[in-house]
Amino acid sequence: MSNWDAIVLNQKDQIATALINASAGQTLRVKAGESISEITVNEDIPLCHKFAVTKIAAGTAINKYGETIGAASSDIEIGHHVHVHNLKSLRAINN
Repeated sequence: MSNWDAIVLNQKDQIATALINASAGQTLRVKAGESISEITVNEDIPLCHKFAVTKIAAGTAINKYGETIGAASSDIEIGHHVHVHNLKSLRAINN
């Protein structure tokens, strides 16, 4: 068993991927490189879903794996779920 609950996959990423099902109000241990920090999630975060580790302003490109996966369609606070309701894909045809 690891000593973290979520991982930031690249230092350019503003999001982490949950490695557990997390409940709103739960504090997660987030591994980023060699360091581990704690972030309290403000919404339920399903296993393998993304959440913000920094505040992301509307219109800002969002990175995962160090690559842009989309743009924030609204402001996203630290600990909030990042998914189709606030992330506009830059790759999908119908977005």
